[in-house]
Amino acid sequence: MIQKAAILFCTLLAAAVSSHAQATKQLKEVVIKGKADIRAKGDTLEYDAARYKTKDNAVVEELLRKLPGVRVDRAGNIIAQGETVLKVLVDGKEFFGNDPAIATRNLPADMVAKIQVLDKKSDQAAFTGIDDGNSTKTINIVTKKEMKKGYFGNASAGGGTHERYEAGVNVNSFAGDKQLSVLFKANNVNKSGFSAGELLRLAGSNPEIFDQLPSYAMAEILKMKGVQATADNPEELAQLSNPTGLNNIQYGGVNFNNDFSNNTALRSSYFYNRFASRNNYDNHRFYQLPDTSYHYYQQGYQTDINNNHRINASIDIPVNAHNSIKISPVFNSIRSSGVNQLSYRSLNEAQTQLLNNGTQYHESNASSWQSATDILFRHKFRQERHTLSLTVTPAWLENNNQVRNISRNNIYNIKIPRTDTINQQLRIQGRGFSINNQFVYTMPLSRTHTLLISENFFYSNTRQQQTAFSFEPVQQQYTLPDERYHDDFSTTNTRSTPTVAMSAKYKRFSYTAEAALQTNWQQSNSQVQHYQVSNTYHNLLPRINARYQFSPARKISFDYQTSVQLPAISQLQSLPDISDPMYVRQGNPGLKPAIRRSIRASYLFTNADNGSYTNIMANGSIVARQFTDYAVTDSSGKQLITTINANGYANTNLSFQHFFKTDDEGSGITYGLQLAYNAYPSLFNSIQRNNRQYSVAPDISFNYYPAAFLNISAHLNTAWNNTTMLQKPYWLFNYDLSAIATLPWNMQAESEWTGYTTSGLSNNYNTTALLWNASLSKNIGKKYTLKVAATDLLRQNKNVMRMVRGGYTEDQRNNVLGQYFMASLVYQLRSFKKSNSSH
Repeated sequence: MIQKAAILFCTLLAAAVSSHAQATKQLKEVVIKGKADIRAKGDTLEYDAARYKTKDNAVVEELLRKLPGVRVDRAGNIIAQGETVLKVLVDGKEFFGNDPAIATRNLPADMVAKIQVLDKKSDQAAFTGIDDGNSTKTINIVTKKEMKKGYFGNASAGGGTHERYEAGVNVNSFAGDKQLSVLFKANNVNKSGFSAGELLRLAGSNPEIFDQLPSYAMAEILKMKGVQATADNPEELAQLSNPTGLNNIQYGGVNFNNDFSNNTALRSSYFYNRFASRNNYDNHRFYQLPDTSYHYYQQGYQTDINNNHRINASIDIPVNAHNSIKISPVFNSIRSSGVNQLSYRSLNEAQTQLLNNGTQYHESNASSWQSATDILFRHKFRQERHTLSLTVTPAWLENNNQVRNISRNNIYNIKIPRTDTINQQLRIQGRGFSINNQFVYTMPLSRTHTLLISENFFYSNTRQQQTAFSFEPVQQQYTLPDERYHDDFSTTNTRSTPTVAMSAKYKRFSYTAEAALQTNWQQSNSQVQHYQVSNTYHNLLPRINARYQFSPARKISFDYQTSVQLPAISQLQSLPDISDPMYVRQGNPGLKPAIRRSIRASYLFTNADNGSYTNIMANGSIVARQFTDYAVTDSSGKQLITTINANGYANTNLSFQHFFKTDDEGSGITYGLQLAYNAYPSLFNSIQRNNRQYSVAPDISFNYYPAAFLNISAHLNTAWNNTTMLQKPYWLFNYDLSAIATLPWNMQAESEWTGYTTSGLSNNYNTTALLWNASLSKNIGKKYTLKVAATDLLRQNKNVMRMVRGGYTEDQRNNVLGQYFMASLVYQLRSFKKSNSSH
């Protein structure tokens, strides 16, 4: 059905092109006279930063929050035109690798001339000129011209009540094609200044080797204890990796970019962060299963310390007019330690009978590193669109972990109640290597058509060794081997993907249609537990990507593709994971690959006459043999969870967003609506349930300038959610109102109200909170700013969230920062060369 829709869509677009071919003229850039907030320049949507007022010493993230069509959540994740932004550039150059938050949370907003939102094409597409459909939603920060003639930045220090502090220095020198940035910041007020963006990029660019990390390593890296997530869902990973609790954070690094006179381009950065967290939490899971239902309550205390070093670099060297080489190494090192101490209890559905209770202590010390280098050779023949390229990407990973599990579990709902105890230490080592080779050849067939032939060959080999020792009470050491949990597991994945593609480009219409035959060989072997996996898979992977450009300000695009995901090492390994004795998880050597078929269509229109903006996007996917959990639950509430293949997975999403100006001073209103539907099976005790989840989320915001000295912004987002599993809907409301006023005597006042309300959650988890933050700042001369700020004046801050899984719904509550007051002093670093000519 999806294939037929794809063919029909392309046929209609081709017919439209043919019927208008004679009347079509070469497209030109839209020129908007007067005050233009937004303009379309080819594939790029551009915002004039001067039209959006921010407070003194604001960072770029605060500017992005005011842009129509751009949404930034509390964790710093950016959504633009309905898609997650995975890369932020500064003047077209990478800034500290590929973590968007480092740029948006550290660069000052007053350096920005324009914000550009675009779909950045892959290096291969940029080289060949053939759109392969592989693009990354990207924001490019265009700096002001005067910022490129010296250096700028700031140094700040602040202290407050309850021993709160915040300090840092940020210095930038953007001189023409040369960029140098140095930053270091520290605070204990939960301002991270970075995100999991680099890990998400690794997951997206090389999922095969990323998936070879065992489940414990993913949990340590992304801090998602007790939660199963997959690397192919970046939104889920981003949510789960958000910091909770009270955090003490230090981070900093150096970024250097330069385009040399011989057209050699260098990009390089080093970034370090230390993240120490402590959190008191409680949560409630309600298991509503086909044959039984029960409640699970948990409360505990958790501490984590995470140290991360990241190095990114690339050098693009033109050998001559026809040949070039680009080398891009990446290195990521992580050391972490953590303690999670909790107590739990399970009750029957009526909450009248105690099924089980107990205590658990989990301690881990982990280290891991990943390294990869892209080596890209490109050759252009004399004939246009006649190219040859070869990419070789070797990658390595290694991880080491030592885990201590101590638990006491009392089980009551059986004939003879019993108590199970565990006092165990695990030592786990893993290492892996992969190499990815891609050969691409393109040749023109006509003035409009190009042929592309490619071969992608991938090989990876990983090995994981695990030993388990029980506690010996006489020696008071972990010296008793427990061979039930010993393993030495190796996996080899080999993949070959020959591809033939046809690309056509007219004045308004372009498309690429390709067909790939992918063959996967998977070999796995346990030398200790004696289980094996040996499989070969063949899959035909078609793809169609098309776009019709009515004008530079209006376009539609369409994409259909099929992809294959192999099971990860943690999903194949049948060794039980008893880190949570009530929820024992183990893999399944009989897993087969999952097949995803997805489709996406979008419409974007920017009105040059009135500065309005409209974006409509629809996407959906169907997954065959999706990896899912099969849980067997006994009468006491204890579960054995195994990964299996299941059909019935589908999701669709339709979003609409429109912006219009209300005056010529920058005021405007943005409103939108998002509809989502998800279908997923859950399997418990040999009974399958086909779950359905519905979501309706209207959204409205406005930015208002009633006077030159005053800016008022407001935003309301409501989400109605319903699932067949819960049989009752729940609501999430988020709303905020802020005002920035410029006062006499070089002063500025800001007041911000942020609120949220939840309805339909578990008892004692429904909440309403209104956060009121306020600040007053005064410029002292041209260099200094004194600021006094108050956070959570109403003492209502709370942290409550809901997660809906296949067989249960979980409501969580975590520690929050609470009220504090802080005074700080900011020193502005500004030194620019005066221009010899005026314009």
